Amino acid sequence: MIVVDTNILAHFWLPSDHTELCDQLFQWDPDWVAPVLWKSEFRNVVFLYMRKKLIDLSEALQVSEKAENQMKDREFHVNSIQVYNFAEKSDCSSYDCEFISLAEDLDTKLITMNKQILRSFPE
Repeated sequence: MIVVDTNILAHFWLPSDHTELCDQLFQWDPDWVAPVLWKSEFRNVVFLYMRKKLIDLSEALQVSEKAENQMKDREFHVNSIQVYNFAEKSDCSSYDCEFISLAEDLDTKLITMNKQILRSFPE
């Protein structure tokens, strides 16, 4: 099991330069989990694709449904105190710290391409 952030999920489900890499990650470990927050962030990314005319509404709904099905029963709530503690000792947003907190709670790795997270929490 690994915690993946919204960027990983977006690259997995939407066409990008990193889609193939995310496909390989899924082959390596398909047991992906994330904080409940992922869904709102994912919708925002999907809408950006719509705004840029990279996908239409029908495609957006399809990709959202597929991602939500993938993550069904793989979403977790995180502890606010822990999130604030991670945010306070880093330059990361509280959103980012939800993923960090979940990885710590589950004693597993967070997989991300977010440079700020990687700098602040290299472990």
